[in-house]
Amino acid sequence: MLTITPTASLESAASNDLEVFAVIDGKKVFLPEDANYIMQDRRGLWYYSTRKPRPKEGDWTPNKTSISCRSEGGFVRALKTDTVQSWLDTCQRTVRMVGKTAGERRPADA
Repeated sequence: MLTITPTASLESAASNDLEVFAVIDGKKVFLPEDANYIMQDRRGLWYYSTRKPRPKEGDWTPNKTSISCRSEGGFVRALKTDTVQSWLDTCQRTVRMVGKTAGERRPADA
């Protein structure tokens, strides 16, 4: 049986100081610390990667991880949204913030 584990969260970031997130379809999606880029494929599924992805054979490079979140019903599903723009134009950097526990937030040094 295939088991999907959540790779992202819609509620809040982890308890550590570094907050990595992206805004997808108007929602703040908290990602793992190693997520540097996010992108959408032709089907509308979202992925993240540590290195900048390159288009290869009509899709992004294979070094990517699907973004999956826990839904309201408690099920873990891959994050899928409607395709608004071409899949080649969806690659973007994640937002990295530090200092959440100290009360003062600032952009992380990349």
